[in-house]
Amino acid sequence: MPSSQPGTYAVLLSPSHQGPVTIGRLGDLMLGTDCFIYVGSALGPGGIAARCRHHRRIATRPHWHLDYLRPHCEIIGYWIAYGTERREHAWAQALGRLPGARRPLPGFGSSDCDCPAHLVELDAAPQPETLIRVLGPGTAWIPDLS
Repeated sequence: MPSSQPGTYAVLLSPSHQGPVTIGRLGDLMLGTDCFIYVGSALGPGGIAARCRHHRRIATRPHWHLDYLRPHCEIIGYWIAYGTERREHAWAQALGRLPGARRPLPGFGSSDCDCPAHLVELDAAPQPETLIRVLGPGTAWIPDLS
């Protein structure tokens, strides 16, 4: 289980079915057999542990873009880095540069910044060594054990 320290996280998600999913006012996101990585920060009370608990639950009243996607995806695990530095923008950019990476819905998770999106779609889950190289030192993998 992640710590309640503040930090940045990347959630690795696997779609549970194929087809369109409406993401609030953003529009439809097409699910396939690919994987998604969503990047966010958890700098407030409860830190990364609270944010991961939130994402594990299926929201009855979705608030964040990821809340709309979660009922249609299984969480595989989380890449995390503790600290108060805002890394989510750099992580989203770095993940978007991976070979074959796509941003399937512009604005997903990035309505409060200039990033194209904080959701990246890949053909397959990246190897741990790749994510350590891309996300930088101090990152750790935490599988979802719910």
